[in-house]
Amino acid sequence: MYTVDGAFLAQRVSGIQRYTLEILAELDRIIEPGEVELAVPPGAAAPEYQNIRAVPTGSHTGMLWEQLDYPAYLRKNGRLGLCTCNVIPLSGFRGIAVVHDVCYRARPDFYTAPRARLSAAWHRMQYRVIARTCSRIVTVSRFSGHELEKYYGVSPDRVTVIPNAWQHMQRVEADDGVFAKWPQLKQGKYYFSMSNLLKNKNFPWVLRAAQNKPDAVFAIAGGGDLAAAAGKRGLHAPSNVLCLGYVSDGEAKALMANCKAFVFPTLYEGFGIPPLEAIACGAPRVLVSNTPCMREIYGTHADYIDLETNHGNVDDVVHGHDAAGVLERYSWAESARLLRDLLRSADV
Repeated sequence: MYTVDGAFLAQRVSGIQRYTLEILAELDRIIEPGEVELAVPPGAAAPEYQNIRAVPTGSHTGMLWEQLDYPAYLRKNGRLGLCTCNVIPLSGFRGIAVVHDVCYRARPDFYTAPRARLSAAWHRMQYRVIARTCSRIVTVSRFSGHELEKYYGVSPDRVTVIPNAWQHMQRVEADDGVFAKWPQLKQGKYYFSMSNLLKNKNFPWVLRAAQNKPDAVFAIAGGGDLAAAAGKRGLHAPSNVLCLGYVSDGEAKALMANCKAFVFPTLYEGFGIPPLEAIACGAPRVLVSNTPCMREIYGTHADYIDLETNHGNVDDVVHGHDAAGVLERYSWAESARLLRDLLRSADV
C-alpha cells in the first residue's frame, strides 16, 4: 500500500502541486478505502477525501519533514512511498517517484545565480538517486521520459507517462473586472502571456515581439518585476507592453478567454500546461515554441515559433488548426486511472 508524500500541501500551488492535487482528487473516486493514504506535515491541511486517508505525522516542517519524518513513517508502517514533486527521501525510500522534467540537468545555463545553482545541484542529486533507486518512475510526457534515459540511463520500461490535464479550469469563474482594471486591454485585441523570472520561460521574446509590432498590445502576467529583469538584460518594455503582475485565477481565465492569442515561447518544459489551460478557457490560438515537448503535447493544434530563426515576431509562425481539438487528449480522470493501474501492478 502507498503513502503519498504530503509536503506539497505546505507549498505554494504551481504546476507540480496542481498535478498532485488534481490527480489525487480523481484517484480518490476510483480506489478502494485504504489503498492510498496521504502523509500530512504539521500545519498543513489536506483536502477532504472519501477513500484516501489523511494521516498527520511528524514534528518537523519543510525539507526536514520530507527527509526525516515521512520516511520514518513509511518504515514504521511498512508502506511504500509515492513522491510526486521531483524529490524523494535520500535514505531508505521504496516506492514510486514523479519527475516532471530534468531541466536542472539539461539546461544548467539557466541557473547562474548562487541560489539557483544550489537548487540545481540539489535537484540533480535527486534525479541521480531516483534513477538509481526507484524501480518505477512517472513523468508527464514522452519527451521527459527520453530525457531521463538520455541523462540518467533510465530504461523506458521503468517509465510510465501520466500527463497533465486542464479540467481544473472549469471550476474557475472568469473575472471580467480585470478589463476595468486595465482599460488598455480591448477584448480580442491583445496578446497574452503568463511568465516569471525563470530563464526557460523566455519572456524577453515577448518584449521583442512587442517592439516589432508596436500597433498591438501585449499583456504579461506573473510574479516578480519582469520589466526590471528585462532591463538588466538590455531589454526595455515598450509602451505597448502591460506588465500586470500577479493575477487571480479568475482574472487569468478572463484574459485567456478574450485574448487574440496566448503566447508561450518557452525554451524548456516537461509538459507545458499554460497553453492547455488557455485553450480550455477559450483562447482562439496559442503560439508555442517549436520544441520536441511542445510538438508532442500540442500536435497540430498550436501555432509554432521557430526560436532559432524567429527572435520576436508573432506573425512569423507555422499555423495549426482547431486549438480546442487538443483538449480531448488530456483528462485528470484518465491520468488518475493510469496512476491507479500503476500502483496496483508495480513491482517496487
